[in-house]
Amino acid sequence: MNIFTKRFALYLSLILFSSSSLAQSLSPFKAEFEVEALGMVLGKAKHAMDCQQNHCTLTSDAKPSGLAAMLSSDASFEEVTLVQNGAELKWLKYKKTEHTKKNGEPRTKIKTLTLNETNNTIVYQKNKRQWPAKANTYDSISLAYAIQHAELNEKKVDNFVLQDTHFQAPLKLKSRTDNSSVELNFADYKLDAVKYQFTSSHAQVDIWLLPKYNFFPGKIKILNKKKQTIQLTLAEPPKNR
Repeated sequence: MNIFTKRFALYLSLILFSSSSLAQSLSPFKAEFEVEALGMVLGKAKHAMDCQQNHCTLTSDAKPSGLAAMLSSDASFEEVTLVQNGAELKWLKYKKTEHTKKNGEPRTKIKTLTLNETNNTIVYQKNKRQWPAKANTYDSISLAYAIQHAELNEKKVDNFVLQDTHFQAPLKLKSRTDNSSVELNFADYKLDAVKYQFTSSHAQVDIWLLPKYNFFPGKIKILNKKKQTIQLTLAEPPKNR
């Protein structure tokens, strides 16, 4: 190996090392959101993420409270498997367990979406439906954290895809507002926010990220094509695990 080749190899390794070291990963956390839909507060959703090396599990534990708890005892637990490699956040699996009652009898429903890397597809186990696996595909729980991850790593977000058990919808970035703000109950004043708005054939998604908390999602609002809205608002500052 001549001296030019050695210098080029050294230069290339320094570039790769520098790029890797600058990449920012999502840190393990726990947070609580107030869930609102149908014009009323339904309850709380506890979000948490734990990581073992680069494999991470994101969970959402949602239960009704107040008046909503008197009307319904429905609860859900969602679990998302992700892999963080440098500036890449890869989605692997989504599982939702719903606990409901019908005629007083408890019932459990399980929905699972899985990435099949062999066939390069995303599979809905129950109905054996499948969609092509595309880069930057996330479910409704992990999407906001994927946007946070992209913001931390200064990556474009104009090619994200929303995956549901019924559809797969490319998201079009309609706007990004750096000087937005959001009002949260635990703060004495409006907090600065970076607001993203996405549109698709199935939903409009608004996400407010909070620079004060490392661009953690402060508010998430999803409006479906039936004009039904679900909104998650951060109830307290996120905590590290």
